[in-house]
Amino acid sequence: MRRTTSLTTLFTTATVVPLAMVAMALPVSAGAGAIDHEKSVGASSGPTRNGQIVFRRYFDAEQTRGALFVMNPGGSHVHQVTHPPRGWRDNVPAWSPDGRTVTFERFRSDESTSRIMVVNPDTGGTRTVVPCTGKRCVYAIDPYFAPDGRSVAYARTVAPRHAQDPPEWKLYSAIFVVGLDGSRSHQLSSTPKRHRGQPPAFDTSDPTFSPDGGTLGFVRTRFRPHEKTAVFVQPIGSPGEARRVTPWKLNCQDRPTFSPDGTLLLFHCQPQGEEGPSNLYSSHPDGTGLHQITHAPAAKRYLGSSFAPSFRHGDGWIAVGRTGGFGTSGNADVFRVRVEDGKVVRKVNLTRSVKWDSAPGWGTHQHARQEPGPTNDEGQDT
Repeated sequence: MRRTTSLTTLFTTATVVPLAMVAMALPVSAGAGAIDHEKSVGASSGPTRNGQIVFRRYFDAEQTRGALFVMNPGGSHVHQVTHPPRGWRDNVPAWSPDGRTVTFERFRSDESTSRIMVVNPDTGGTRTVVPCTGKRCVYAIDPYFAPDGRSVAYARTVAPRHAQDPPEWKLYSAIFVVGLDGSRSHQLSSTPKRHRGQPPAFDTSDPTFSPDGGTLGFVRTRFRPHEKTAVFVQPIGSPGEARRVTPWKLNCQDRPTFSPDGTLLLFHCQPQGEEGPSNLYSSHPDGTGLHQITHAPAAKRYLGSSFAPSFRHGDGWIAVGRTGGFGTSGNADVFRVRVEDGKVVRKVNLTRSVKWDSAPGWGTHQHARQEPGPTNDEGQDT
């Protein structure tokens, strides 16, 4: 019998607080001017609006320097919210359910270490949640808020106990969860088998949660016989029941995000590898209904993505990083994509920047001057 455990019960005996995102959507117009007025009414807490989008901007071609920015859903009021110290870059942002906080990873530019942090987007105040300074923590990356807003999941590379400079084959990666105060960190996913002189059977990264907090989504990288990635899900508290959602041959990756109603997972796949096309796909969490959303060539590669809070029943907006943007050849911008009946009916370049913009997360945080959507509609992919 499958054991079902909510994330909150792993910390306390409290019940998971329902999110406003788990609700029925109100009818809306697909026009750009309606984007920030789309709402869904939650059973326990008022309407959910499409708030600001957070994303990461790289400042150099080598992508060693980067910070987080936020903007209104129409692309206005772009401003920087993190200012990493010299020799560090910020990446992989995710909103808290209440839209008041963003969690992110701060990585040393020389790739030597990383940490999990949070920032208040209004004040720019940052705080470290996982410093990753202990002997067993090698890297801490890919943070994502739990639905209760009181804890964060992240991917951690773990070293063995009492080992000085252990060889790489002794390391492993897994999904951990930690309270916002940095306490009660513990492992959620399984530990891979390791063999002397060989890399682990797989790496685990990019955690996400279903809106009800009962299911963990993540990405696994398989190293043998060939390196491939796939999307997995597991019940919280049951790592032995992890199951693969996507076939290895599709090479699907990069934070498989649940839709606000919990019926879909969103991710991108690149079956021909790093140089081939990369397109958005969706699937039901049980692996059924795998569907390719975009059909772009390699020159327009879709990257990390996020559902709008108002997305329901397979229809709505998605924020996504995509190459083929402004600037030099291959540069990425953040786009807003409208999906209806599983098809892209509209897409808008929001950032139009000469810098590399990607890794967007769409939250409910409201700017004081929320504006209607822009008119720089790019039309359809061909």
